[in-house]
Amino acid sequence: MPHTHNAASHQKRGAKNNHEFNARRERNRKAEKVREKARQKALRYEETAIRDAEQDFAKKDFANRENAKKDFTKKENSKKDFTKNNKSSKNSVIIPDSAIESRENYSDDVTFTQLGVPDPLVEVLRADGKTTAFPIQQATLPDSLQGANILGRGRTGSGKTLAFSIPLVARLAENFVDLINNGKNSRKNESGDTPAPRAMILAPTRELVHQIDDVIAPLAAAYGMRTVTVYGGVRYQRQVSQLKKGAQIVLACPGRLEDLIRQGALTLEKVMVSVLDEADEMADMGFLPAVTRLLEQVDPNGQRMLFSATLDKQVSTLVNRFLPNAVIHAVDDADSQVDTMTHHIFAVSSGDKYEVLRKLASGCKRSIFFTRTKYQAKNMAKKFLQQGIPAVDLQGNLSQNQRDRHLAVFSEGLVRVLVATDVAARGIDISDVALVVQTEPPEDPKSFLHRSGRTARAGEEGDVVTLVLPNQKRAAHTMLRRAGINAKAEDVNPASPVLDEIVGDAAELQEGWSMPEPEQQKRKGRGRGRGRGHGGHGHSGARKSERKAESKVDRKSERKTERKSIRERVSSRGRGHNNMSKSVK
Repeated sequence: MPHTHNAASHQKRGAKNNHEFNARRERNRKAEKVREKARQKALRYEETAIRDAEQDFAKKDFANRENAKKDFTKKENSKKDFTKNNKSSKNSVIIPDSAIESRENYSDDVTFTQLGVPDPLVEVLRADGKTTAFPIQQATLPDSLQGANILGRGRTGSGKTLAFSIPLVARLAENFVDLINNGKNSRKNESGDTPAPRAMILAPTRELVHQIDDVIAPLAAAYGMRTVTVYGGVRYQRQVSQLKKGAQIVLACPGRLEDLIRQGALTLEKVMVSVLDEADEMADMGFLPAVTRLLEQVDPNGQRMLFSATLDKQVSTLVNRFLPNAVIHAVDDADSQVDTMTHHIFAVSSGDKYEVLRKLASGCKRSIFFTRTKYQAKNMAKKFLQQGIPAVDLQGNLSQNQRDRHLAVFSEGLVRVLVATDVAARGIDISDVALVVQTEPPEDPKSFLHRSGRTARAGEEGDVVTLVLPNQKRAAHTMLRRAGINAKAEDVNPASPVLDEIVGDAAELQEGWSMPEPEQQKRKGRGRGRGRGHGGHGHSGARKSERKAESKVDRKSERKTERKSIRERVSSRGRGHNNMSKSVK
């Protein structure tokens, strides 16, 4: 009987399980059916959206083609009307082909006087050995001296800095020389008014700011005008102090200049001449919004000049907004090569690469080695130094004082090898750099152009070597083709004769070399009251400052010792008083 009961209960449980299984299967079937309907619905919505998007795209594409046809017609008409000194109404195309001028159109014996440069500036240039103008200067000076907005492009080392420095100083002198001569009491800014410079030059790097300052400061000094450099990495107070002394020309990196304006250290409302040097590089570095905000603050009726070795469409918004009716001068194509520059493309193995670099650094010629990273620059300079080749690095991890010091010992010839990141590609203007070595191909043709431009400057000869590893060949070939470099790649190793031809005479190794202390002297061409060598004291001023600092330290030490002695006497009296109290008790 119990057995029959167990069988019946087992049958009931089995039937129940079957029922639950069938019910679950039915629910899953219905759920899957619902999901399938949702998928089909989503597909229909997607197909509809795609059709609508294609229709919208077709409409927009048709409109764009129509607009492109209209723009093309306008450009063709403008090209027909374009002449050398024509003022374009809109520069949506940065440098049209019709604006490119050949260097053959310019003579080698055109003097600055013939171009209308004022006599005081001609004398300063003559004292520096400059009597005739380069093609980019011949092209732009007649227009810029008359106050026209200028959009200029010239290859590296072609004299662009002087091309905008001369008209800037001449225009300020023409308008403000009486104010400068009669208002010298403003040097100390006793009235407390916010400093208001009359000209602004913006550049992407500190090195380039200094390089421009070296060119323009002697010209400004001819009229009693001062310049001030503004960039990050140094104390604010020094720059604020120089602004308060009455600097008429501010040369700046955009970021620090905006900081000083926010602090109320200066205003740009009286700036009548604005210059953008290497504007496309500033765009690449993310400075374009800051540059736009700064240009919005200057006098809208002032003169604007934009110069660079390369000009691409990133800066077209600046040109269209701030350089209306600009006169365009482009001497040579953007990728034109310097006749005195020789390119070498060397394919090397990773095992041979450093020894090839060491061989290239072993000569007597002054050379710059470019690396991609700050660590590579620091490490390579250290290795060269350990092997008896004096070298310094120039990279972003250095403080401003260190960067100035390293660049100074290189420019003065105390070392012959500089290892740098791209921070130096647009900031070094040293005429006798004979060799540029790119330790690996740069990422883009623009960087290649500016790195290469550190040699073969102002008509001198120079070699550019680019090392390519096996895994870099394809990318390097594409980049070089875009840069217009037709040099044929060749395999090299440390024993290759071509290295000896480039290096020339080997320099004597200097084991244990250390960088000398830089001389503290007044920078060349500065007006009175400038930061370095202020007052013309030179070494005597430096020694006086050192003695003053030492005496200050001594007085501080004496006061500290005296305070310590007083504290000890007071403490001992306190302990004696407590002991007396205990004995009385």
